Amino acid sequence: MIRLAQHTIVRLTVLVVGGALACSGDGPVTPPPAIASCDGVQTAVLTLAPLEATVVDQTAQVACVVLAGNADYLVVPQLTGASLPYGGYGFRIGDPDAVPPVALRDEVALTDPTAGTESAQRSLDSRLRRDEQQLARGRGARARAMASAMASALPDPGSVREFSVLSSLDATPAYARVGAALRVVGTRVLLYVDTLAADAFSEAELAAAGALYDGALAPAVFDAFGGGSDIDANGRVIFLLTPTVNALVTAAQCPVSGFVRGFFYGHDLASDATTSNRGEVFYGFVPDPTGRWSCAHAKAEVTANLPPTFMHELQHMISYGEHVIERGGAPEEVWLNEGLSHVAEELGSLHYEARYPAPTGRTNPAQILPDSSSPFLTPNLLYSNRFLVSSAFYSLTSCAPGSFCSLAERGATWLWLRWIADQGSAGLWRRLVETARTGRNNLEAATGESTAALLGDFALAVSADSIVGVPRSAVPARYRFTTRNLRQLYRALFEAYGLPGGVGRPFPIEPLTLPAGGAVTGTMRPGTFATYRLSVGATTPVVRLRFAVPDGSPFPASAGAQLSVMRLPR
Repeated sequence: MIRLAQHTIVRLTVLVVGGALACSGDGPVTPPPAIASCDGVQTAVLTLAPLEATVVDQTAQVACVVLAGNADYLVVPQLTGASLPYGGYGFRIGDPDAVPPVALRDEVALTDPTAGTESAQRSLDSRLRRDEQQLARGRGARARAMASAMASALPDPGSVREFSVLSSLDATPAYARVGAALRVVGTRVLLYVDTLAADAFSEAELAAAGALYDGALAPAVFDAFGGGSDIDANGRVIFLLTPTVNALVTAAQCPVSGFVRGFFYGHDLASDATTSNRGEVFYGFVPDPTGRWSCAHAKAEVTANLPPTFMHELQHMISYGEHVIERGGAPEEVWLNEGLSHVAEELGSLHYEARYPAPTGRTNPAQILPDSSSPFLTPNLLYSNRFLVSSAFYSLTSCAPGSFCSLAERGATWLWLRWIADQGSAGLWRRLVETARTGRNNLEAATGESTAALLGDFALAVSADSIVGVPRSAVPARYRFTTRNLRQLYRALFEAYGLPGGVGRPFPIEPLTLPAGGAVTGTMRPGTFATYRLSVGATTPVVRLRFAVPDGSPFPASAGAQLSVMRLPR
């Protein structure tokens, strides 16, 4: 689970989006023919109305696509093949007979432009998810059998229990024995606090935390994703706050690698080792204003970061319980598992958005979101903004080999899942979690659509959701978000952070120019897209497009090459 430093928790303010698209002139217009030659083949001309869109896939297209002239288009190529290895793939798009300019990007240069030192949190999560793959094998039936032997009465408030807590980031795990007191007994959550940090929270703060976690956040996550497992048969999950989490990173390491805010580890569900707590337990850090255990953390920082950490890790726990313990399957693939945990974070924002309709709950009445939403939503906006600025660098459907998905890839998958849910797919999150399926197979079974179809329309929606000068209601619902207004949110993000904060422009997508009658080359990952704008003059009846490998030959069928095209109003 990755969280941002506390300076990233900001309030997004409303900004007016002005301007309008230029109108077409009244000069002579050459009408398009019905048929045109394309690579020597007589091809039907694709004529779209303004804001009409289509996805031309590899099986449907002939040698190339012919678009009607006197129009502006979004042209968004993708490689959607499930079997395509992770890497950078060169491509060429444009007129079949044009000589493209020098490549916009080459395969060697296709690296994450924001990559840096691996964070301690992401390094830990990556190792835990890899270990869980091994733990999952054959453990479901055994864990369920354990549950029947472990049912017991709830412990009394204030009682102390000993836990085994992961205490090292080393490849060989180490564990510490931790005594913790039960401070909150809820209907869904038991909140324990390490006895070493007994004074970290006041009784009033613990009561408020119990009301929040047990009364609002946990029900939202369980309602969305399902109940998960219950191998300790207490009908609750345990959230343990301990300085052992703080101490996973030393004070000297914190400035370089960051720190760990919390984690879930399937070892507690699928292992019968003495180091397993044999129950639904996950962990969080505690306030440490004097740096007693590691780098200092003010109470305000911890209380702001713990709720989204709670929701993120609870989704991981539910997912592991449903996939592995309840159904004896494999854990969810990292890209989808992480995307769903970022969806879980957003549920916290939605809770506060419903609780505080505008203009309530806002320091500035003009804010888009209430103050309390920012810790849950702002990180996802920052991560998805990073993706949209350089979408060809990142994959929505896979992580680099040996990695745990970059923040931009997590933000991309969150945004994709948000759009899919906004298409009216009731119960989507439960269908994705309450199953033994994983990855693309899971997504396709849950939505009833192919990954290629979902990616093809999403690649247009992120640009078309809110077009300057066009009412959002004019855009077909398939190419809009209903929960979010992207242009409004990213504009507010830009105003809050600007270039110094890593947000370089008011809207992250800046389409590259695809010249009519010309061609360009580039490079992209599989499972992503690049966005171009094509403007065709009134005297040009048709324009031809071929999406191919750089030498002009077709992509193999395994690449899943396709083009999303939308005509824009003039």
